[in-house]
Amino acid sequence: MHTLTDNGAGAFGGFGTANYAGKSLNVRLVSLDSTTDGYKSDYEESTAFEGNTGDASSRKGGEYLDNALSEELLAASSLSVNYATGTASEIANTAGYAPPSVTIDLCPQTSDYVVPGSVRFTWMGHVFEDYDGTLIRDRSPGNVGFAAGQMNYTSGVATVTDYVVDGGPENFTLDSLWTIRQNWNTASVFMRTEVAPLKPTGFVMQLVDSQGNQITGTADVDGNVTGTHLQGRIEYQTGEVEMQFGDYVLDTALSDAQKAEWWYDAADVGAVQADKIWRPWPVDPTTLRYSCVSYVYLPVDASLMGIDPAALPPDGRVAFARPGDTCVVGVTHGGSAFAASNGMVYDVGHERLSFVQVLDDATGAEVLTGYTKDLDAGALTFTDVAGYPALVRVVGRTEVYRQIAEVRIDGKVRLTQPIGSVFGVDAVLSTALRQGDRFARVRNVFDQASWDGVTWLDAVDPLTGPAPATFKKDVNPPQIANRGAITERWALRIRSGGQLFDCIGEHLGQIASGSINEDFSPMNLAAGAPYFTLPAAGWGEGWVAGNVVFLDTVGAEFPIDLLRCTQPSSPVGVDDSFWLVQRGDVGRAPESEF
Repeated sequence: MHTLTDNGAGAFGGFGTANYAGKSLNVRLVSLDSTTDGYKSDYEESTAFEGNTGDASSRKGGEYLDNALSEELLAASSLSVNYATGTASEIANTAGYAPPSVTIDLCPQTSDYVVPGSVRFTWMGHVFEDYDGTLIRDRSPGNVGFAAGQMNYTSGVATVTDYVVDGGPENFTLDSLWTIRQNWNTASVFMRTEVAPLKPTGFVMQLVDSQGNQITGTADVDGNVTGTHLQGRIEYQTGEVEMQFGDYVLDTALSDAQKAEWWYDAADVGAVQADKIWRPWPVDPTTLRYSCVSYVYLPVDASLMGIDPAALPPDGRVAFARPGDTCVVGVTHGGSAFAASNGMVYDVGHERLSFVQVLDDATGAEVLTGYTKDLDAGALTFTDVAGYPALVRVVGRTEVYRQIAEVRIDGKVRLTQPIGSVFGVDAVLSTALRQGDRFARVRNVFDQASWDGVTWLDAVDPLTGPAPATFKKDVNPPQIANRGAITERWALRIRSGGQLFDCIGEHLGQIASGSINEDFSPMNLAAGAPYFTLPAAGWGEGWVAGNVVFLDTVGAEFPIDLLRCTQPSSPVGVDDSFWLVQRGDVGRAPESEF
């Protein structure tokens, strides 16, 4: 076999050329200068060989010589070509190499525990420091450095994974390292953040276990703290944190040596999770760090709120329920819309209702007439649907009225009595504001000689003095009823002539006019009853223009202020709503002395 190899310049010696770009070869496979070895015929005739010594002519033969051949054909052979491909231009490539980690025993002569944050050594011209179990290389005031390994505080061994070879590895100097006799570790941490209340999901905690591994815990919106080898809870309102470090492990996966440790108790297997037991994971509490986001409440201008904020808690929130308060536990029942007809009986599906309403399905307005209701049976009968909307809906409520005995820190409320009804998860607990016995009354009546139309007082203005005439309130007192009365100051100012007067309210303005010769009953159109009735017999004689009779009334309604507090933020919707319900009982005299 013959082998030809190119010289890198496109030549096979004297046997051919290679065209690299054209990917072709020109090789000579036939040689024209080959020769064969010559030969000589050297023998005697047979007679001479048999003993006949004839003459020399009996010997025959020629001389040695070489014969030239015209060519040498490489027949019955195979030709194979081996070559390597390349690119049109050079291509740069980079190969990465991860050097093996190096372990350095920083304190081989002691078994003491290394104090976190005390390690500093120089190796091959570079400085290494520990920070929460992590080795940092070449840290300086203007450079955060590089994470270069891990520090095991229990064994005192530094594992370096990122280093720069700059001189021999024996170039090592231990600059700083503190040890203590006993390793303080724990598997439980109880703490409180420096600030509170906290923003949900705004708490992150970090610390190092006894092996130098970093552990991170994060809190979700419900206050559950999770992470590797840990579980816990945080109370966002107070900043209190409880952490337990460990894992639930399968009992069958533990060795006999592990089952002989102090934390193992066969009775605990399956106590929380099936076939598993809690194995504590010791951590170094001195390395604990946390970050949190807290709320800061700025003072609110009293003129904007309408009340003095000094009486409110720092966060502006008022307790929703307290022991001794009354509450209502209730649920709303409703069905689909339908067309009502005379004689139709609608069954709400629940008995012992507190109230029932018929609503216009299109507008939500309440329909007040045309039906009778049986709250105990939970049924409603339509009697006159003339003028009814095309479709109506029926809404009912089941409620119980109870007193609160205890309000717990976990948000649960204990009542003084059983609820007495079965409520689903859609039931709502509402606080109730007790109003006591309510009734309308006339608080004050007095007259005045003149009035500027602006100033409202509770007694006669000494600069003006009383009117020459006086309304006889003791003999003919003003009459008032719960239905129409409101809490308001009224001024009855006499017109010219002394017979007619205008009725002016402090908040309502002028609403009516009357005569001293007739009973005066200005109507409260919203209630369908008069605000009050002033008997004509109380006026008497002697009234002149400008005289005023002041009348102060107190309604049976209970004053309630509704405040909406909005936290500073971007609006996310306008679907806020609330339901304000007035509950009351009619005062009745006892049927018997018993």
